[in-house]
Amino acid sequence: MPIRTFQDDRGRKWWVWPVEPTHVERRVMDPPENDPPVIERRQRREIRIQIGEQWVNGWLAFETKGERRRLAEFPPDWDRYSEQALVHLCNQAAVVTNRPRDGD
Repeated sequence: MPIRTFQDDRGRKWWVWPVEPTHVERRVMDPPENDPPVIERRQRREIRIQIGEQWVNGWLAFETKGERRRLAEFPPDWDRYSEQALVHLCNQAAVVTNRPRDGD
């Protein structure tokens, strides 16, 4: 997995890497109310989260001190981009907000 670093126009150092979900929740949306209940066939317990449909194929993760971003649709050759092109991709990415976890 390639990891790149670059500096933005404000002088902040960013790290960027691809994220490829391995166990994506099969149900992107809740099933209709009239559907019969789903029988669970998985034999092991694992934590699964529902993610938006735009994230199913992966994303680029951007991180700098105090800020994280995600870009859902990105070019396959992003790791060969110039620093200025990476800054442009970062500016297009959605800011990730921290949500409180259970028990916090």
